[in-house]
Amino acid sequence: MRLSLSLAFALILGPFGMAEAQTLLSERVTLAHGSFTSGGGLTIAAELRPTTTGGTALCGVWAESASQSSYTVGEARRIVKLASVSVDGRRVTQDLGFLPEVAPQLDYAGQPARCRALDLPWREGRVPEIFVPRQQISSAKGGGSDPTISFRQTGTGAMEPALDVVPLLVRNIGLVSLSRAARVSEGRYSSGGGLRVAAEVVQINGRAHLCGVWSDLPPQVEMTEPLGREILRRSRAERDGQVLFTDLSGLRRVRARTDYTGAQANCLDSGRLWTPADARATLTLRLPTETVYRNTAPTGRQVIRFFGS
Repeated sequence: MRLSLSLAFALILGPFGMAEAQTLLSERVTLAHGSFTSGGGLTIAAELRPTTTGGTALCGVWAESASQSSYTVGEARRIVKLASVSVDGRRVTQDLGFLPEVAPQLDYAGQPARCRALDLPWREGRVPEIFVPRQQISSAKGGGSDPTISFRQTGTGAMEPALDVVPLLVRNIGLVSLSRAARVSEGRYSSGGGLRVAAEVVQINGRAHLCGVWSDLPPQVEMTEPLGREILRRSRAERDGQVLFTDLSGLRRVRARTDYTGAQANCLDSGRLWTPADARATLTLRLPTETVYRNTAPTGRQVIRFFGS
């Protein structure tokens, strides 16, 4: 049974009994991930909420990777409609197409969700289990050019690596060798492993460029392996306290090393003219500190944080 308008406003009550306009996902969110063999994937984030009539509602959102193969465009939405949810081993709803799509997130807590009433009395501690069926997206045919692409419930979903624009950036800009003056900064995941970035400001054609590389640090768990670029997207470079870049995800990925002197780096144009002061300025690379993974399962809760510099 779909959620009625009156029930939608009865789900979450404010401090004075007034209904809030949106249902925001809490920290007890449950995740389901699926991946395409061609790269990229989708994530469904959901949780159970009590209604004012003593019933249970399923609230959630879904997201897909920002970059997709042309063969999988539109497939994620179709697959979400095929998904189902079970509680305590009993299927309670199917077709999650009512969920709104959001941009891929590291942490889905706080995302504005949509809800559907379930034929299930409320009981504290229950956890939804989301099933996303395996799908055959395309199949290679004799003499044809179509690849064989399938989807299954595995991997890191919307954070699964897909199309990568960095090789194109490298070809267009060229590579430079980092000097001993390159600054190095790193952060660690609470689950183990981390990320290290090395960069310096270089004069190229009279303009100030940020040239650098980054590396994943072992040991990584499955949930953090694809997050390096997303962490860098939330990082920034400062020159004498002034922000130079607010997104370092375009830097080149290399193998981890203790000394990045001589590492082949690509460069990002700051759009500013080079001045003699740039040679004396202090460069600071700031990595964020935040929750990068949160999931609630019948076996318990898992939270992974990244501690930057």
